[in-house]
Amino acid sequence: MKVLLLEGGKRPSRQTRDELDAKGIQLTSVQDVGNCLTTLGSDKDHTVIVDLDLHRKGVEAIKEIHKAFPDVVLLVMASLERLTVVDEALKQGAWDFVIKQPDFSHLQEVPQAITRSLERKTLQEEAKRLREEAERYREEAKKLQAESERFREETKWLRIALQGSRDAIWVAEPQGKIIFANPVLYHRLGYDGDDLIGKSVATVLGSVETDESSWTEASEPFPHRQWQGKTVIKKKDGSKLEVTARLTKILDEGGKTKALIGVCPQSEESRPTSEVSRDVGGDELLADIADDLKSPLAAMIGYLEIASTISPDRVESSQILSIQRIEALARRLFDLVMNHSEALDIETGRFEIQKNVLDLNEILEMTVQVRKNEASAKNIEIVLETAPDLPAVSLDPVQIERAVGILISNAIGLSPMDGTVVVNSQLHSKEIAVAIKDSGGGIFEEEIPFLFDRKKRLRRRGADVSTVGLYVARHIVDAHGGRIEVQSNPMEGTTFTIFLPV
Repeated sequence: MKVLLLEGGKRPSRQTRDELDAKGIQLTSVQDVGNCLTTLGSDKDHTVIVDLDLHRKGVEAIKEIHKAFPDVVLLVMASLERLTVVDEALKQGAWDFVIKQPDFSHLQEVPQAITRSLERKTLQEEAKRLREEAERYREEAKKLQAESERFREETKWLRIALQGSRDAIWVAEPQGKIIFANPVLYHRLGYDGDDLIGKSVATVLGSVETDESSWTEASEPFPHRQWQGKTVIKKKDGSKLEVTARLTKILDEGGKTKALIGVCPQSEESRPTSEVSRDVGGDELLADIADDLKSPLAAMIGYLEIASTISPDRVESSQILSIQRIEALARRLFDLVMNHSEALDIETGRFEIQKNVLDLNEILEMTVQVRKNEASAKNIEIVLETAPDLPAVSLDPVQIERAVGILISNAIGLSPMDGTVVVNSQLHSKEIAVAIKDSGGGIFEEEIPFLFDRKKRLRRRGADVSTVGLYVARHIVDAHGGRIEVQSNPMEGTTFTIFLPV
């Protein structure tokens, strides 16, 4: 144990040296602060003791030493009459003190004071290490959180697509344990919640016999990168259902299996049929479709004639605009077919929704992104205003995206060139409201009751109101326990608001 004794130029008494030496303390006397700092500069493994009775500027010395070497243990000695000076020394950086006694008995306390201070120093160093380690962990946690957020942002469209797929989909880790299953799989197998997560692939699939192996052996040594064929899925109640399955292994750069993906396509018997029953007015429906398709098809032919003149080395801005309009009309044509098809499913009782708890704002972002090309053909800006921290909602993402998309397309059709469509989400009591507002001339009050009647025709210059689409949108929202409200003003345009229960 090495000690520097600062007494103000005086040499320590023989008794002081002998007492401390007998206790294993290697004492070195220094004459002033400069010598003390020099010694510490070459060897900081010293304890410094300042005698406040003998050093006239002892408090200033404490302050100077502590500033230069904050981790060095500093002790002070003083007589009982100088306790106020001891108190000031402690404020300036001294770690502990010893009260001097006439019979030198205080020297017995010096080793104890040094030991206490060294223990305190050890604790401080450990606390500092723990703080630095905690800070490092916090930084790593921030990085992991940022990486997680980045991954979540990059895969949110994929998650929505998988959740809303009409096919039964599952993903398993290389050992064959299921880590993801979409609502369709749960529905078809009769499971609830996260019952399938963590279970073996064999829980879902029966044996897939091949010439080389069986699927019950999971991914290794399952020999196929991809496999498709008939297999049997096992329901929760023990019954079995024969299906067609596609099995795919996802490999890393080294050829090792990272994940297993299984897809059981929607069964043929559950797919919507294209045959139109006479008792639902099939002929009338086909006439409606043909009538709706005439105008956009004719316009597409005209724009295609313009686009056919485009040369690879020269593209006119008008030709680019023509292509954009073709794309917008193709989208409109596709939507018309889908709307009529879904209207038929609704009327024949074949319309289904498959709910899952999801973030509605993510669905709105995707829907707006899909409709931007359609809006750009009329130079219309779509503005998305989403309320933060909306609660997750139980819904069918594919159908809700369709309903919102129909209303956005309707707003684009009603808005003038260079107009604006605003999509807004807000929380109202126990409902989430999604408002789609156009910048057009409004809808006549007497027309509002017919907006959701698919057999009505509401004509407009540039684009008719798609009543069949609005009919489908309202049915989708109704199936979710919600409603659609309409407000229209010739000066402010029309607002369709979807209300969904939380």
